[in-house]
Amino acid sequence: MTSANETIRKANVNRVAELREPLPLTHGLDIGDDDRLRVDKVIAEVESQGYAIMPDFLGQARLDHLRESLAPVFEMSGTRDATQSGRYMGTQTVHVHNLFAKTRAVDEVAIDPLLLLAIEGVLGPLFQLSVGTAMCPQPGVDPQGIHRDDGHYPLPRPRPPLIANTLIALDDFTEANGATRMVPGSHKRTGDINPKENVIFAEMPAGSLMVFDGALWHAGGGNRTQDQTRRSINLNFNLSWLRQQENQYVGIPRAEWMKMPERLQRLLGFQKVNFLYGSVDYTDPLVYFRENELSLV
Repeated sequence: MTSANETIRKANVNRVAELREPLPLTHGLDIGDDDRLRVDKVIAEVESQGYAIMPDFLGQARLDHLRESLAPVFEMSGTRDATQSGRYMGTQTVHVHNLFAKTRAVDEVAIDPLLLLAIEGVLGPLFQLSVGTAMCPQPGVDPQGIHRDDGHYPLPRPRPPLIANTLIALDDFTEANGATRMVPGSHKRTGDINPKENVIFAEMPAGSLMVFDGALWHAGGGNRTQDQTRRSINLNFNLSWLRQQENQYVGIPRAEWMKMPERLQRLLGFQKVNFLYGSVDYTDPLVYFRENELSLV
């Protein structure tokens, strides 16, 4: 028979374990040698030139599923008017913000092993999803102004990467339909650039994944075609001790949180980091919910 002291001891051991850091978001992810080479290539190219493209990231079945599942989500979202945000994001571009509140179709893509291991290679183990968006620039949309995604963080340059951004192409990206414009190597610069300097287009087939450093100068291109859209999923990751761009805790209904895999819940911020940040009574949020017999609904 287990003594009362032994029961208390085991409870204390378990409690101490729960107070420690959660396992990394990539814990338990297993990929083969060929995929490891693909991920390592992405990490190396992002470090050297600021961006990398992984063709055939989705595969045809997932590509078809995402196109079909996101069609009604795009339909419910409209283009922007000519406000400041509309001019910045494109008045003829359909933006689906707060994506994980509106669909579960992207959940498994967001925690895909190749994606998470690539992000970990760029940012290190402490990262989170900052923004989840789907975009559909229409024919005739104007080019976006060139910018950096990490420009709102008031930290001096040079600095390690704060943001790793991604685009998952649901249509072919071509120069004509507005593929992302970027300046290779500009993530290592400390000052502004000439927006016409050495600009290239991130042309890639549908199903591809592009990963780029948040310090890279880039912009959405103009869609000069008459009948082509350029749909994509934009998943933006930042270091987990920084503020997320989207407020996931307010924007995502609790009923939707409960439908997500735990890895995605943690990726969106229900996880403590550096022992204290994001904790509840010094406890990891998901452990807190379990201990108090609470749920996210």
